[in-house]
Amino acid sequence: MITAKIEEQELKLLKKTLFPSGNRYAISNNGLAACIDREKKIILYGQINDNGDFDYIKIIPFPSIISPKSLCIIKNNIVLGGENNHVFLNNIISHELVVSYSIPSDKFIVVDMPFKKDNKCVDDLLIDNNKVIAVDDIVYPKYLIEYDFSNPDYPYLIKSYNLPKNGTYERISKGTLNEDYIALLSSSFGMDGGGRYINIFRKGYYDNYIRLSQWFGIKLYGINNRNEKSDKKYFWRDIYLVPNQNILLISSNEDGIGIYRIRNDYMSKQGKEDADSVYYFNSWNKKVIKILTVPNDKEKVLLVFEEGDKENIKYSYEITSIDDIISNLADDDDY
Repeated sequence: MITAKIEEQELKLLKKTLFPSGNRYAISNNGLAACIDREKKIILYGQINDNGDFDYIKIIPFPSIISPKSLCIIKNNIVLGGENNHVFLNNIISHELVVSYSIPSDKFIVVDMPFKKDNKCVDDLLIDNNKVIAVDDIVYPKYLIEYDFSNPDYPYLIKSYNLPKNGTYERISKGTLNEDYIALLSSSFGMDGGGRYINIFRKGYYDNYIRLSQWFGIKLYGINNRNEKSDKKYFWRDIYLVPNQNILLISSNEDGIGIYRIRNDYMSKQGKEDADSVYYFNSWNKKVIKILTVPNDKEKVLLVFEEGDKENIKYSYEITSIDDIISNLADDDDY
């Protein structure tokens, strides 16, 4: 990976790092950065300075109790989410697990889990002020698990919530939150195709939700496409809840950015379907694949574009005002 600095509207590349490209990483507001290297089974962490260099970098092995899949940084603690693998009757069984590493104390703490389910894993961790929210998926039932990290040396379990099931072999790939909402992006795959789903909840109230979905039917083992929308090109890649607003942004490949205005009256226990209310625009004429937070700036986002074919993929970036993106809603009379 390479560190970069945002200067006005430009992204200035700085230094190469020891962090392997494509691995999970996290950066705190004060420049503490960490990355998990699953191939070498190590955690790398250090302090980034204004020049993009690391003042120091340390390497520690994975604790034997966890195989981490996700991480976040809260204060001086690196929180790992993943699975605890063990062998039972010659079969490898995995249970979801959260472990916290205290940098000042140089020790790992196993955080209480509300349950232990076979073949489960914590695949994302979200920070909400002094809380860490673990997203547990792979096999239904799925959960959100809230932890209090007010004192990172003594984190404790607050509560867990059941999540709705969307499809076969569903995997949650991304979570995003703001002051009022949490949204989860997931995908599923079955005998007759796959789907992409976005579930939107009010924070702390997970019985009711809004459901956005798209289905990609395929012809497999003689099974025909489920519907005529199988060639729909709205392929969602990333999601971002706008701070202090009821707006969700969706990166959608060739269709650019999808904008969805959240309506609280659409929240229901069955999950009211509202994908047709997403408005798409692409003023860049490029595939939009990521929507990233700009450090210390809630008014802008960093968009990542993908160009070229599989053998010659190129990436480019643009820092964009959130208000400029949302203003496109006013230009659409049918929204």
